[in-house]
Amino acid sequence: MFKDERNRSVLVFSFTIIFTIILSYIPSDLKILNYQPKKVDLFMDVVPDSLLEISKSQPGQNKIEPKYLAASMSKDVLEALIAYAKSRNMEFAENMALQGKSVPLSGNVSQMNYFFDALKQAKSQKVRIGDYGDSGNEGDLLTADIREKFQSEFGGNGVGMMAITSQDIMFRITTKHTFSDNWKTVSVLSGKEGDIPIGINGFVSIPKGSAWVQYETKGAYKSCKFFTTAKVYYTNAKASSIKYSFNNGPEKTATLQAGSGVKELALSAGGNATSFKMTTTMADQAQFFGVSLESGNGVYIDNYPWRGNSGISFRDIPDFVKKDFQKYFGYKLIILTYGANMMTAGNINFTWYENQMINVIKDLKTMFPQTSILLVAMGDKTTKRGSRFLTDPNVHKMIETQKNIVNATGITLWNRFEAMGGENSMLDWVEKNLASKDYGHFNDMGSKRMAQMLTDVLLDTYRKK
Repeated sequence: MFKDERNRSVLVFSFTIIFTIILSYIPSDLKILNYQPKKVDLFMDVVPDSLLEISKSQPGQNKIEPKYLAASMSKDVLEALIAYAKSRNMEFAENMALQGKSVPLSGNVSQMNYFFDALKQAKSQKVRIGDYGDSGNEGDLLTADIREKFQSEFGGNGVGMMAITSQDIMFRITTKHTFSDNWKTVSVLSGKEGDIPIGINGFVSIPKGSAWVQYETKGAYKSCKFFTTAKVYYTNAKASSIKYSFNNGPEKTATLQAGSGVKELALSAGGNATSFKMTTTMADQAQFFGVSLESGNGVYIDNYPWRGNSGISFRDIPDFVKKDFQKYFGYKLIILTYGANMMTAGNINFTWYENQMINVIKDLKTMFPQTSILLVAMGDKTTKRGSRFLTDPNVHKMIETQKNIVNATGITLWNRFEAMGGENSMLDWVEKNLASKDYGHFNDMGSKRMAQMLTDVLLDTYRKK
């Protein structure tokens, strides 16, 4: 029944488009039963007003109907259209650059020195950052632009760690991520399941037969156009081998190491690669945490989006997983961007959330004793009052709660609410097309602006050190 309804909708939509196109070819002076149809032009809304003036020519001049515009444009008209488009883009870029304000780090800023000192050695070592957040991190938004800036300055190529399966594959901006449908995935989004260990990224996937996963670079970001190494992370493997290939080349085999604990399988592409595919050879072959795409020393920022999460799900990741991954990754900085999802929980127990996050961060400091930790306070989030959208009063309570968390754990804070512009600032971001009409999420350009502001404050603090 649902399939029939979808087909019917597609047919109705297609018929409407075709009928509208036909109407656009009806002569403007045609009358039907003494009724003159109104002229239909599909392109009227996308053509600048200045170009439509061409059709208002003086007597004796050739008239150009808008629908024939593309076919009859002179060089001058084309240049005018290009100039118009550029002016709009420059206007938008200027609005984006002016949006928000510079807000310094606060809290225990000195604990960021472990990260800043590591940056000085980035040419001779890997400097890894774990960027954890809720749905605002999905699609590699925010993270991609932060990564691009750091890698362009300190070196490194590749997106870093990615899960086997993901919810954001349709709009991930750095990587085309595809996988077969016979993986069983357990994550912080679904909750723990028996003794299946969840990975440092919040996910673990188990093949239910011969399953595959493939990662392909999109080339949208210079630092992620290629990689030279793919590192597979897994645990509890059977004595067996997996198949893999780079750049859609011939398949090779690699042996998995049996036993508990997090294992690393490093596979070299033998040069620059733009794709990596891994295929398992049996059901329940291993519990796979993900694959890291890398190339040489420099900065790597792992994007970990936990949709709908408040941050307390770190407690679902076993201690041995955190310790083992730290041996491989050696995180120099962990970024935590949470809090917004508590606002949809109805009556919020801020004291409970504060205590839970304090415990989470204290646990992280035990597992990552030297790692710098940055808590990004939630941004402006609105609620509708009558016909107006205003800052939700609970935003202020949440930010105060986050300041308490920072003070209790001795970590660093960046106040995104103040960086956005403070009270009711989300309205301005939406008006300037930097945030969606749900008044809670940045769009791609808004994410770029927010990433720029966070990157600027991190690098400015680093250079002043």
